[in-house]
Amino acid sequence: MSSSSLKTRIAIVGGGMGGLALAVALSKLKAADHLEVNIYESASKLIEVGAGISFWPRGWEIMRNMGLEASLLSKLFPAGHKPLPEELRLLFSVRKGNQPQGTPILDKSGGTIPFHRADVQAVLLDHISPSIQCHLSHRLVNSEEKEDGVVLKFTNGATATCDLLIGADGIHSSVRRSLLSELKPTSDGEAARRALPLWTGVYVYRYMIDAEALRREYPDHPALQKMMIYCGKNKMMTAYPIREGKFINAAPMVSHPECAGTYLNDHGVHEATTDDLMSCFDNWEDEVRALAKYAVQPSRWAIQYVDPMDSYISSSGHVILLGDSAHAAPPYFANGAGLAIESAYVLAALIDKAAKATNGKVDVSRISKAYNAIRQPYCNAAAANCRALGSLYQLTIPGFEQYCDGEDIPEEKIAELSKLMSQGWEWTETSVMPELERALAML
Repeated sequence: MSSSSLKTRIAIVGGGMGGLALAVALSKLKAADHLEVNIYESASKLIEVGAGISFWPRGWEIMRNMGLEASLLSKLFPAGHKPLPEELRLLFSVRKGNQPQGTPILDKSGGTIPFHRADVQAVLLDHISPSIQCHLSHRLVNSEEKEDGVVLKFTNGATATCDLLIGADGIHSSVRRSLLSELKPTSDGEAARRALPLWTGVYVYRYMIDAEALRREYPDHPALQKMMIYCGKNKMMTAYPIREGKFINAAPMVSHPECAGTYLNDHGVHEATTDDLMSCFDNWEDEVRALAKYAVQPSRWAIQYVDPMDSYISSSGHVILLGDSAHAAPPYFANGAGLAIESAYVLAALIDKAAKATNGKVDVSRISKAYNAIRQPYCNAAAANCRALGSLYQLTIPGFEQYCDGEDIPEEKIAELSKLMSQGWEWTETSVMPELERALAML
């Protein structure tokens, strides 16, 4: 029997942030010496969609632990520059911006570390072990558990077999569809319907702004220096600098509450115009309208989510969901990628410990159970917290229904908003390490 046949076969479906982070974490632990790891990505090349990605302290601690900090910082600062701690994390401010003269809600120090998604992807790809292969143009059709492992079938006709399938294939996850069908036996059609993501009723406009163009007309615009969140009735806008301040990543959101919880009848991504965007923010303060005015080729995305799942693993433990495939939520924390990276880091440590203990085949069910026990309740709670934060930003929580655009909010209600937002962010300042230790103790 060859040595390779003794290795546990791991298939990572999806080459996004979660899948790549898992591959990097396994590479750094040198777990690949005991494993056969393959990544299967549906795209013909790895291209990150979207512009901005932010790291809160939980996620940044993981990137540091994986030895990626220096490589990431090289994307933010000129060569040779050693940033001070206060240079790393953006300050951010929250304002009620839905009137000609906005109102401050909250100023927070020690916020996020922002990047362009493509820069983070490039760093992750640079740190993956050569022994981990990435198979492009492999879109998963379905997966089926058999005696010799989980059999994967792809649209290009290829097949593969693994001992542990990790579905990091995003909100439209094929792995989630198969898992739901297995956990709650039903017809294929019903399983496919339940696996579909639901629309939040929110559209987000995505684009980047040339910071110099904005600076020429608005030299003191706060989004040139820090993260800004502008709140209004069923609308909001987030903006912050990326790539050494050369660009502003902007993400206005417009909510249609009557559509929440429905299914989309298309792919949910459409071209938009600057005029479309400007019309959404009539009578908002100039800071907001300036960010809309300088939008170049904005696109409009329907923000979707998945219903909370009772389990992120199959009954056998041979299939695991990671990231958006398990708990996709609206991007109000800008931390979807961060949650996926956390899960990848915990899962890699569990796999590494089990693999090194046996120097060969591992009991994947024990890994899966430990992973699910720690990550399922935490990520479901984080997704719920995210939805609650969106209600705060868009002034739709109980007690704020009457405050429409253009109307002042009393100081005591502004203070209430500030307190609730601060409480909502508390978990982002914690560490994943205690959770990791609890997971490892379960093996």
